[in-house]
Amino acid sequence: MKKWIALALALVLVLCLAACGESAEPDPNAGLYEAESAQMYGLSIQISDVFEDGFSLELKNGGKAVFHYEGKDYNLKWTLDGDVFHAEGGGAALDGTLSEGVMLLENVLDSGMEITLVCKELAPKS
Repeated sequence: MKKWIALALALVLVLCLAACGESAEPDPNAGLYEAESAQMYGLSIQISDVFEDGFSLELKNGGKAVFHYEGKDYNLKWTLDGDVFHAEGGGAALDGTLSEGVMLLENVLDSGMEITLVCKELAPKS
């Protein structure tokens, strides 16, 4: 009898843990945002002139992100309040706006530069 009770409790525990592991709805803003343009002091700058290895930010579900900068990847946490975007981690903080697959980061890495990133899967087709 004790074995059956122990087996039943173990089964209930496994089912409870499986239920806790279910993921929430996917975030509608999740995706790969790649830098398309930059401005500094009112002048347009080529992304490749400033970031030889590219500049991108992959937003993932659960407030996680991967920031690709100078050939390295950095893990960040991100939040969105309305259209106000904030991400930080690894000594970096990124602030700006995010709407309909287009992100505008302001004063990127305290450089005074504004960078526009686009998620091709989410941005309206022009």
